[in-house]
Parts: sequence; C-alpha cells; structure tokens
Amino acid sequence: METLSINFLIKDSPTAVAIVDTDMCFISHSHIWLSEFGINADNIVGKHYYDVIPETPEALIKIYERCLNGQSNSNKGQKFVHPSGRIQWLKWKINPWKKDDGAIGGLIIINEDITEQKRNEQLLLKAESVARIGGWEVDLVMNKVYWTDITKEIHEVPENYEPNLEEGINFYKAGEHRENITQLVSEAISSGTPWDTELQIVTAKGNELWVRAMGEAEVVNGKCVRIHGTFQDIDEKKKAELKYQETSERLQIATKEANVGIWDYNLVKNKLVWDENMYRLYGIKKEDFKGEYEAWQAGLHPDDKKRGDDEIAMALSGEKEFDTEFRVIWPSGEIRHIRAIAVTQRDVEGKAIKMVGTNWDITELKNTQLQLIKTEESLQGTFENSSIGMALVDLHGKWTKVNDSLCKSIGYKKEEILKLTFQ
Repeated sequence: METLSINFLIKDSPTAVAIVDTDMCFISHSHIWLSEFGINADNIVGKHYYDVIPETPEALIKIYERCLNGQSNSNKGQKFVHPSGRIQWLKWKINPWKKDDGAIGGLIIINEDITEQKRNEQLLLKAESVARIGGWEVDLVMNKVYWTDITKEIHEVPENYEPNLEEGINFYKAGEHRENITQLVSEAISSGTPWDTELQIVTAKGNELWVRAMGEAEVVNGKCVRIHGTFQDIDEKKKAELKYQETSERLQIATKEANVGIWDYNLVKNKLVWDENMYRLYGIKKEDFKGEYEAWQAGLHPDDKKRGDDEIAMALSGEKEFDTEFRVIWPSGEIRHIRAIAVTQRDVEGKAIKMVGTNWDITELKNTQLQLIKTEESLQGTFENSSIGMALVDLHGKWTKVNDSLCKSIGYKKEEILKLTFQ
C-alpha cells in the first residue's frame, strides 16, 4: 500500500473515494469526490481533509478518529445539520488501510452526499401522507404480504399488524366490493392483468371508507410471483362526488318534469353547451346543433332576433341581467314561447367570459294570457256597445264604470254619474 499502485484505479472510480494518511491528508481521490462535495480544486493530494471539507460534521470526525485506531464504520444515511443551518445527508463506508509492516497507514473513505435523494424521499413521504396514499405488496413465492404505514393507518390497524392476502381481501365490504377485488386479484395472478378501481372497505374499527386500489403483477417465466400497488383513502372525495351525482340526477329529473333546459355559453370560445332538455325546447336533434351562438340565434323568430341580440349585449355590458322572453320556430314550423334568464361570469378585470342560464317553455302560459286578453277585449266591447244600460258599482254603492246607454237612460254625463253613488 506504500506505493499506492492502485491510484490509477481510484481516479476513475464511479463512486466518491478518497485515501488519506494518518494525518488525514489526501493521498489519492476519485474525480467523483471533487464534484460530489463541490470542490473547485483540480487536485487536493497532500491537503488536509478538514481544510478541503471544513464543514465536516463533528460526529463524522469522531468516527474517522476511531477508524484510525483500527475500526471500520459504515452508514446507509445520516442527517447532519451544519452550524450555518444547512442540512446534509451523508452515506459512508470507512476502512483503515495498512502498510506492509501491518501498521495503519490511513483510511479508505467511500463517502456520498445523498441530500438530494433524501429530500426527494421525504417530499414523497410527505405527499403520500397528505394524499393518504399507501403501498402494498404480496410476495407469492414467500407467501408474505407487506403494507406501508399509511396503508395500515387507512385500515385502522396497529403498526405491528402483519397482514395476509385473505385478511386483506376481507377488509373490503361484503358483497359487490369484495367480489370485485377478489376477481381483480385472481385475474392479476392468472393472467397478469393490472387494475385501478374504487371500492369500499370496512376498517378494523368498523368504519366504512372509499379507497382507490391499484395493482399490477410481476411475472417470471410465465408465472406470477408478485403483485404490488398503491392504496389511497378517497373517502371525502368519493362521498362528495356521489352527493354531487345524486344532486345532479335529482336536478335532471326536476328540470325534465318542469320542461326546463340548462345552458352554458363560453364567450371566449363561442361555445354553447346545452343539456338534453334544451333540444326538446327548441324541437331539434342534438346532432343538428352546432353548439355556437349563431346556432341558437338561427332558431329565433325573425321578429325577436334583434331584441335577443340586444338583451345579450346589455347583459355582457353589465347594463342589466339577461331576463327575457322570445319565440322560437321549430323545424316543423311550430312557434313556441321561451322564457330565459342567465347570470354573467366575469374575469378579474370585469370582462364577461361566460353566461350560465335556463330556458323553459311558456307557450301554454302565453296562449292563456292571449286568450284572457281577447276575452277581456270582447267583454269590454260588449259593455261599451250594449243598447242596454250597464254599470259596475263597488261595495259602497259608488259607480265605477258606466256605459253610454245607462247615461242616456238616466240623463247624466259619465263624469257626473261617476261622482255619485247608486243610492
């Protein structure tokens, strides 16, 4: 070792290797050592270790001292906090080397800065914890099942719990959920089919939870030897999703029964989206609708198109909300009356970017109103033109309305009689 005939091998080593003497001065080092510890010098041979790496942790210095007394030491990763506050993770393997006479000549140090790796691992663990994602593995050769801490936490079992495949499956809610996972696991083992599904489990404490289970198989020589995957708690998200779905279904039923259509107009993209009821209101098929403003406008009655444009323009400018009535002409030629209201959504600058609204058919109401108007006009004509004297009197006997025939028969003018009472 005195001649250090292996120096040329050290230089090109793929790991960060350094050889120091008993005074901790560098005798040789790999090129990787320089880059691993951010050393700018091209050659550090002859320089003192602690001059080259002044931030060497005190705990590591003591380890070097023990190794110079003949001990070996290794560590797969230890965290150090430097006086400056900088955090560093180091992995090392240290062995003393001996001279030809058997005396210790120094140390062979394999040292690696794994700070970035550890930081990524910690971020991943943090993300898994926040997202409630655990891992699992089934070793079919050794008949062994492994769960990560998060997986155990989701199942509400103790940290020392040792699962097996049968128990793992039995956590799934009896019925379709357990039957589905059993089938998925069987298919993975028999044919290597992966899965990604959402099912319910019943935890060790009796709580029902929705989880997302993902798994895949590892096949060797045509035989499945291992299945593994992830396990995520999606209970809050899934329950919110199911609640939204239930509400949407109820809304859909309500709007269908009430003949109410819902629409969404993206002003930026000129994209108009209708629900199923809207097509019925306009008497057209879904495939015949182009989904743009012009397609809606094309269905309006010619006499209502300009007013429809004006109403939209006023809503976009903020002058008034969109609340109007118009007529549409069905492809069959039938005319229907539509009531429409909408709210306008704006960006941070106040520019209109979207309108969301409802339409409903008021044709029957309109026809009834028109019929009432006609009836009222007819009654008014009968009252005014009757050859018989007719009048309307309130509960106190005061004349409220009289026709010409009555005025002639009693000899009063209208303005005179309206100031009197019947009595």
